[in-house]
Amino acid sequence: MAPTKMKLRYLTQFDPMRDLLDAKTSFEQTHPEVEISIEQAADNFESMQVFKSGECPDIMDGGGWYLFNQKGLFVDLMPFVEREPGLADDLQPGIMRVARKDGNLPGLPIDIALPLMVIHKEMFEKAGVPLPSDDWTWDEMIEMAKQLTIRDEDGIATQFGLGIGQDIEEIEPFILRNGGRYLSPDGSTTLGYADSPASIEAMQRVIDAFRVHRVTRKPGEPSKAGDLHEGFAIALGYTWYVGNLIRFGLDGRFQIVRLPRMPRAEEANMIYMGAAGITTKCEHPELAWQFLKHYILERPERFRQTQTLPLTKSLASDSGMTEHPIWAKFIEELDHVQASGFYLNEKWNSSRQLINEEIQRMILNEADVAQTMRSWSRYA
Repeated sequence: MAPTKMKLRYLTQFDPMRDLLDAKTSFEQTHPEVEISIEQAADNFESMQVFKSGECPDIMDGGGWYLFNQKGLFVDLMPFVEREPGLADDLQPGIMRVARKDGNLPGLPIDIALPLMVIHKEMFEKAGVPLPSDDWTWDEMIEMAKQLTIRDEDGIATQFGLGIGQDIEEIEPFILRNGGRYLSPDGSTTLGYADSPASIEAMQRVIDAFRVHRVTRKPGEPSKAGDLHEGFAIALGYTWYVGNLIRFGLDGRFQIVRLPRMPRAEEANMIYMGAAGITTKCEHPELAWQFLKHYILERPERFRQTQTLPLTKSLASDSGMTEHPIWAKFIEELDHVQASGFYLNEKWNSSRQLINEEIQRMILNEADVAQTMRSWSRYA
């Protein structure tokens, strides 16, 4: 009679699951006494319901940080990290600064992404505009974008100088780089933060790019510029966007530079990430840690064709990302990431669409920037 296998239940919100399934296969090959079952949850609500059920998973993940802000769901992984020789020093300090914002480590970060500026070299060359350097300023970027915006005889843009989303999270990097914040460090209030002079100044500059300088597409504006990689000379590009440029062999057309320096000149950026953690109801936490370590920390090959960033310095090096002309910039930028508003306050996070509607009203000159941002205290 075959011995009974030790079982781990993993509840994931990610789709597709190819990377997780690959990790399951390779782990079970080296641990034949272990069987890992993978189940899928549609969202945080379903994950919470499964956790509260009589059949709680050993490991759960999430694409954001909602689950990891909940008390009592996950064990602190720092004791496991500290037992692994050299691991604490190998973890990217910028990522860990965000993941450990409450002191503990409820999950190992995965699906890590951040934005930089993507420069369409051919558009710059055709316009006779010199390519920007990493120390460029916001005002310099706007002047370049003016020269790079092309409109037809009807005023419809066939090329935009700048591509930025009409979204509170896409604007946040520029708020941070001007020394502003949406929320207090504990996430309890916007007062003194979203309505600070630094935050209002940065938001005003972004709004002016839409409604005064007309270098980026307004809400509902007709356009002949095509997709982001086709008709935008300068674009705020996240890791997944750049990963697709590389995947389809388009990366040679583009250059990556840092976000422009804002007037108050703070070195800062935002970060997107989810995590995977061991639940407090897990019966085999040591085994669960061994699988998490294998899945997230031990397979550099998964970053050789990627749209996300690795958690450790050694993975960045072993995968070749630190030597890659594009990915090296993103790895360096990890030093500057800060906890964004959506990590700090779930009400703020769930109010994203409402806030974005107010941003659109600001862009369309239907709302005052300072007055609107002062009213955001109701979202915290």
